Formats: sequence, structure tokens, C-alpha cells
Amino acid sequence: MGHVAVDQITDVYEVTAVDVHAGYDPNTQANDVAMLRLNRPAPYEPVRVIAADEGSKWAPGTPARIIGWGATQPGGGGPPSNDLLEADLPILNDGNCSAVYGFAFDPGTMVCAWDGTHDTCQGDSGGPLLVPDGGGFVLAGVTSWGIGCADPVFPGVYTRIGAPALNAWVMARFPRASFSVSPAHTDRPITFTSTSFHPESGGFTTYRWDFDDDGVFDDATGETVTGSLREGLRPVAMEASALGGDRAVTRQLVSVNGAPFANAAQGNTAYQVREGGTVGVTGSAIDPEGQALTFAWDLDGDGTFETPGATATFSAVRIDGPVTRVVTLQVCDPPGACSTASSLVRVSNVAPRANAGRDRRTTVGKRIRFVAGVADPGFGDTKTFRWRFGDRRQARGRIVRHAYRRPGRYVVTLIVRDDDGGVDVDRLRIRVVKKKRR
Repeated sequence: MGHVAVDQITDVYEVTAVDVHAGYDPNTQANDVAMLRLNRPAPYEPVRVIAADEGSKWAPGTPARIIGWGATQPGGGGPPSNDLLEADLPILNDGNCSAVYGFAFDPGTMVCAWDGTHDTCQGDSGGPLLVPDGGGFVLAGVTSWGIGCADPVFPGVYTRIGAPALNAWVMARFPRASFSVSPAHTDRPITFTSTSFHPESGGFTTYRWDFDDDGVFDDATGETVTGSLREGLRPVAMEASALGGDRAVTRQLVSVNGAPFANAAQGNTAYQVREGGTVGVTGSAIDPEGQALTFAWDLDGDGTFETPGATATFSAVRIDGPVTRVVTLQVCDPPGACSTASSLVRVSNVAPRANAGRDRRTTVGKRIRFVAGVADPGFGDTKTFRWRFGDRRQARGRIVRHAYRRPGRYVVTLIVRDDDGGVDVDRLRIRVVKKKRR
């Protein structure tokens, strides 16, 4: 094994209790695991222990690391090393290990690592079998037994800490930090909750958080805290500590979903529509993660996004223009992050269409009834009606009466004006003749 630099030992810890697995069999080395209690907490961050559902991390062929101060000569000869040594070697397939050791190898509680050159030896028992875990390592096994040391035929055998029963036994006996995260989005506060475990009553009492990845736990304090993070994979760390001095640290990469960016406008201009008409509104969006998005519109300003789709139809049938309305687009991604964007719709006034009626023939002195016809798409427009009869006389109202005093041909003009300034004019012709004498 290679040498690992170690500072001069100045900190010594005593073992005050040893908890050996009740199922340990010294004849078969089954369940070869124990937990040691120190006389005081050590100010070092412990390596993480593998979970029972992380089998892929120590699959056959995975490069594992072994560490120890044991003997350095094949067969266990020679004194223990004065230096901490390490070596990397691959995890061995269970079938290959069974082929060598037969029934002595129990794949339910044991795992082999071997390259024919490097190995643990006498004095290394209880040391770690480490496998890669992100930028560090995780404890997957404990040095247990083997035939010889660095033997070209017999691999080293390690306690399989990832085995469900052994894993549960270990996990129940040491304090560890962990936390859960509420759905992480950039558009809302994120809740972080400690799920840490301590085997003793009272357990952890203080929880400190590092959100800015500076290695200092000074960003928040508490068992449950809220914070915000930028989108992407963001490192978050938590330190849990107990009054007795126990300390555990956990780090996670939190996947933060970025809210989509919504756009409800058409360039830099508002949508235009005449009262009584309709206009199509079109939205677009960009999602940081490239996810499929859903679109919905609030077209009437009631705060409810009742019209689905990236495009929608705005109706001005019951709107009195000129007026400006706001339409709002809501865009959501599958994890539930949403964003909104608004645009203006300008509803212009449409002038009424006047209809003075058909041409007439009448006699002098006869009162003629004129009825103004009008078509107006404006909703709720108030209209005024003005008649000019062509004989210098006028009248106001939708229905008027008029009698001509002299025969002739006259042009009657109807002027209809709405309360928004829209005007239309229509005309008819009147022929006035003298009354016949009897």
C-alpha cells in the first residue's frame, strides 16, 4: 500500500465500550462488525456510511480504497507499519469470490476486493473499505479476513456494510446528519428540514446550515429553515451537534428547478381590436431545464387562468371602446414552477352605422314619421340622433315627425353620434307635391 502523510499524533482517545454484533461468529466471521465508544467526541468529520439501497456504488469492478497500519509482508509477516498506508483495488464479483472460498464466503454479509497485488493484512482488521462518492468516499465495508496477504489467488474479504440487516445494525448505533428538502424552485422559498438521527436521548440540539458553499455553517440556524437558491445543482450542507460534543455533517446537491420565463406580448406593441371584434393573443416561454410547459390565459382580469393554450382569442363583443385591457399569461413547468407575463389589448371605438330609411313621396303639410335605424357593435354606447330636413329645419331624437310647407325635392340627413365620438351620416330623399284639389 502507498504511504499517507499523517501529522504527529497529539490527540489520543480511549475506548470505553465495545458493542459487538450479537450474530458474530468467530468461526465463520459472519456479521463481523462492532461499534466502539470513545471517551470523548473527536473533532473530525466522519466518513459517510453506505445505505442499503446504494448497491450500485460498490458494484463489481468499482475501484475501492483500503487503509490501515497493518503488516506489510505477504502472509502477515513483519511488524505493523508506522505510517498509515492506502491502496486502490477493485470490488470482486461475488461469484468469483465464492469460487475461491466456497461456503466460507457468505455473499449476504461479505464482499471481496482484490487485484492480486494489493491487500489488507494482519493489523488492518476493522479498517475501512471505501468506494467513491461524488468528490469523496463512502464506507462500504470493514476489513474482516482472508487467506494470506496480497495472495495471487485469495482475495481479501470485507464485511458487507450495505447488506440490509448489517446496515440497519450499524445505522442504529451512531449519530448522523441528514435533511429533507421541499420542492426546490427559484420562484418560492425552499424549506430545509433536518432528519438527523442520534442514538441517545436528547440527541442533536443545534443545526447550522451552509447555503453558499463557503464551508462555513453561518447561513441559517434551526431544525427547519427556509432559503433560496439559484437554479441548477446547488450544494447545501448542514451540521448537527449535540450538547455532549457529538457532531455530524451532511452535504447534498439540491436540484433547484428554475421557473420558466413567460412572454405574453407581441414585440413592443399592444394588441389592437375594434369593439365588437376579436383578436388572437399569442404567448411564448423559455424553460431553463428545457421542460415541456403548459400555458393558460386570464383574459378577463379576474385572476383565474381559465383559457388553456399558448394562443387564445380575446373577445371585445361586450366591451365598450376605446379602452385598454390587460391579459395575463401563466406558464408552468411539470414540477410546478410558474411565471406570469402580461400584455395590453387596446379596444378601439367603432362608429355606429346610421340608416335614415327609404326615400319618400309626400304632400305639402303632411306630417312624416322618421325612424333612425342604427347598428353599433359598441357595448353600452349612448347615441344621439340629429335630423336635418333640407328646409332649414332640424330635429333631435331617434323618432321624429316633420311636415313640409312647400313642394319640392329635399334631402334629409341623419347624423348619429355615440358617446365615444363615433359619427355616421345617412341620407334619404323626399319629394313634396301639392295636394290635389277635389
